[in-house]
Amino acid sequence: MKFLMFGAPMAGKGTLANMLAEDYNLPTISMGDILRASIASGDENGVLAKSYMDKGEMVPSEVVCAMIKKRLAEKDVQDGFILDGFPRTPDQLKVFVDEKITDIDVVVNIEVPYETLLTRVIGRRTCKSCGYIYNTSWNLGYEKCPKCSGEWGIRSDDNEETYKNRYEVYLQETLPILSYFEKLGKVVTVQGQDEPEQSYETMLKAFENSNIKGLKEFIEG
Repeated sequence: MKFLMFGAPMAGKGTLANMLAEDYNLPTISMGDILRASIASGDENGVLAKSYMDKGEMVPSEVVCAMIKKRLAEKDVQDGFILDGFPRTPDQLKVFVDEKITDIDVVVNIEVPYETLLTRVIGRRTCKSCGYIYNTSWNLGYEKCPKCSGEWGIRSDDNEETYKNRYEVYLQETLPILSYFEKLGKVVTVQGQDEPEQSYETMLKAFENSNIKGLKEFIEG
């Protein structure tokens, strides 16, 4: 089964994707992780990507398309995967369709109120050691990473001004491409404003009630 996670920045796409991947043994493909790895390596594409991400702007499509094509060609994702963060613009969607990068079975559209999204972005923390993501809005009191006891870090783009810009870009550039998948009958809309575990259960129930071919059977195993 091939899933695409869709929603505004901080809607919980990555978190729900990881929970789904763990339960159903599917590899995840995170465009954000691919970009951050490139930035950490200091390569040419990473330096270019960082200059855009720090301002809350979209990384040029030619950069992200080249990265995603390479990842989708790898052996471990041929039988199924969960894709998070691509496509984000009409021109990326065109590449996605024209080059038949893959056939997506399900598009999970996660809807979250703007006020909740803003609270999340200000409260997001990422473990410097293992990459585990935590949010202070969950009120779990984690002073250090619960997985490896690593220190928390704050991403440079996690601030109100940058997020407002990212959200506007999402509304103008990304949200309109959802209609393409809606016309194909592949969209399942999920309310994701709750804490991760509850939002995940809401998502699974939406899957069970969906008419998308093979989805209910996949979830039920």
